Amino acid sequence: MTQESRPTHVRHWVMFYLGVLAFLTYFDRICISRAQAAIIEDLDITSTQMGWIMGAFWFAYAVFELPMGRMGDRFGARVTLTRIVLAWSVFTALSGTAVGFFSLFAYRFLFGIGEAGAFPNMARIQSRWVPIASRSRAGGLLWMLARWGGAFSIPFFGIMMRFFGSDAFRDSIEGIPVLSMLGGLAAWRVSFLAAGALGLVWCVAFYPWFRDHPSEKSSVNAAELELITRGSPPEVRGHEMPGHLWRKLLLNRSLLALGVLYLCGSFGWSFFASWMPKYFKDVQKMAYEESEWIAALPLFCGGIACLVGGTLCNIWVARTENKWLARAAFPMCGYLVAAASMFCIPYVTSPTQAIVLLCLAESAHDFGQGANWSTIIDIGGQYAGVSAGMINTIGNMGNAFQPAIGAMIIQSYGWNAVFIVYSCAFLIASSMWLFVDPTKTFYADDAQPSSSEH
Repeated sequence: MTQESRPTHVRHWVMFYLGVLAFLTYFDRICISRAQAAIIEDLDITSTQMGWIMGAFWFAYAVFELPMGRMGDRFGARVTLTRIVLAWSVFTALSGTAVGFFSLFAYRFLFGIGEAGAFPNMARIQSRWVPIASRSRAGGLLWMLARWGGAFSIPFFGIMMRFFGSDAFRDSIEGIPVLSMLGGLAAWRVSFLAAGALGLVWCVAFYPWFRDHPSEKSSVNAAELELITRGSPPEVRGHEMPGHLWRKLLLNRSLLALGVLYLCGSFGWSFFASWMPKYFKDVQKMAYEESEWIAALPLFCGGIACLVGGTLCNIWVARTENKWLARAAFPMCGYLVAAASMFCIPYVTSPTQAIVLLCLAESAHDFGQGANWSTIIDIGGQYAGVSAGMINTIGNMGNAFQPAIGAMIIQSYGWNAVFIVYSCAFLIASSMWLFVDPTKTFYADDAQPSSSEH
């Protein structure tokens, strides 16, 4: 094989950028759960108000998912994704300047608007840059890194808070213009400022390098282009979805079922993004500093389950002609195991038993993420961005309302009751795959994209 006939590896660098981005998305959205105790004390707010603050991000994120997914389909992911990361990084940093409930609520709401569309546009990039046969594995990899971003946000943000609150840090910036002002701020505030800076670095690296389609990237040779586009429909870089397809999008049974799946699955999963550190403090009597790495374990295991499940799904799809069975088996079984694990948590007698069940629940939930995500991309076809936006809009309502609802259930009925609710949510999610057909696009090949950019 000549050098020219070997595919180049630019697609792998694209996945590298997406992987870093997936990590940052969950790092920035979950780190607040580690800082909640300091925030509640400094801003003099209640746990229920903290629940509404955490839910504000998810609500705004859900509402703006579809518009931002559509923007990516129209203008391309390069411009749209850069705008998204810039916006969310700014409002992550501004979260550290909040002076009370309303200002922090506003910043988290605007942070949600800013981050909305990240995963739909990542889905769009996958549909253009990842060969069809590799999409489940690629989806599993991205979800693994996203979960790891959430997992490591808890201990890493704790480390950041301790560092920025130390005398060594204050001494190192003393006398330095501008930076010396940070020494007088609470550690959680400086940590949010630092977290926001990470996204800005990603934008500076991504925008000049990336192109929306592999055919536009000069370093992609003909062999890699053929590998990427094999079996894919003709590509139009920027396009709008014809108006008559909106009804099909919104009423498609498969997409609606996946939306309900994500709604219920997200409701149960958002415990890991909101109340898990508080559960270990209140129920298992472990201080936040003691539970940092323990609280990271479920999301870390979930990330591995994303990759393993996506890889196994790829293998099964390749070896069988039954695409529904190959895709459905992973999320259906996973949600059932997650439901059983959550149901058993009220009966644990030690922190070790609790963390084992939480790791099992999170891993089982994430075992089907690669199958779910690749199915959304396949059903969306040329409109993968707007389709993923629709699913995330529905699904993230579970994340939006769970923190506040969970806080009210815990306050009124106790921790045992809230785990029963999570278990029921996972059972409903499992049943939704009975209504999904991963073999057909929602528009059934009755229309081609209308070009808006050539």
